[in-house]
Amino acid sequence: MKKGALSLLSSLPLLYVLVTFYLPLILMFAESLRSGGPALYASVLANTDYVSIMLYSAGVALATTLATLLVAAPAAYYIAFMVEGDEAKNRLLVAFTVPMLVNFLLRAYALMNIFSLIGLANTLTGMVIGMVYEYLPYMLLPIYSTFERIEKRLLEAAETLGARPWQTTIRITLPLAAPGIAAGVILVFLMSLTEFVVPAMLGGVYGYTVGYLIWDLFLKYRNWAVGSALAFLVTLTSLAAVYVYVKYGGGGA
Repeated sequence: MKKGALSLLSSLPLLYVLVTFYLPLILMFAESLRSGGPALYASVLANTDYVSIMLYSAGVALATTLATLLVAAPAAYYIAFMVEGDEAKNRLLVAFTVPMLVNFLLRAYALMNIFSLIGLANTLTGMVIGMVYEYLPYMLLPIYSTFERIEKRLLEAAETLGARPWQTTIRITLPLAAPGIAAGVILVFLMSLTEFVVPAMLGGVYGYTVGYLIWDLFLKYRNWAVGSALAFLVTLTSLAAVYVYVKYGGGGA
């Protein structure tokens, strides 16, 4: 294949991202400017209802992220260091990631039915559990990836020199796995922050997050200007978090 044709073919994914992500972002920003400009953004940020919903969403996202980390990190450690053989590791990884292959709404409906039986439907706890279930692979895989790259001889040397297991974990394993942990934390937090389906289906009155608010502004109240401004602010926050991670923490992930 000629170099020109190869360059054109390889540029198609970039063009796809430009059209499906950046162009709507630009249109959203243009809509917010056309309908009010900087004053509209100031009014959104000064609206106590919007701010309280954003803070509540950030709290839910933080709780989801911490719970997901507490579940994913031990599982990733066990698979990386305790399981012998690539085949056994792959089987466990597949077991954790298979739910990602099932339709998202089907999984949410299944959880909703189970939670209805045990009294967790339409509760804050049920909503967080549902989000942890949804985002567990996004935390597990980057952490496992960094655990796998840690040279076992470093852990063996620490053990030989008399380090206790918790000392080895804190002084060697966790610092070396920090890029993967940071990647998982940012992924889960940002997706939880803007999640709409799980809070809407499992959260009941606790599910009114910023994703739900943006949905209402666009499709219920037809207030495209404020919806665009709010969505642009949330997207800008997400891009800023990704930029900080790539610049300062993503070198080893």
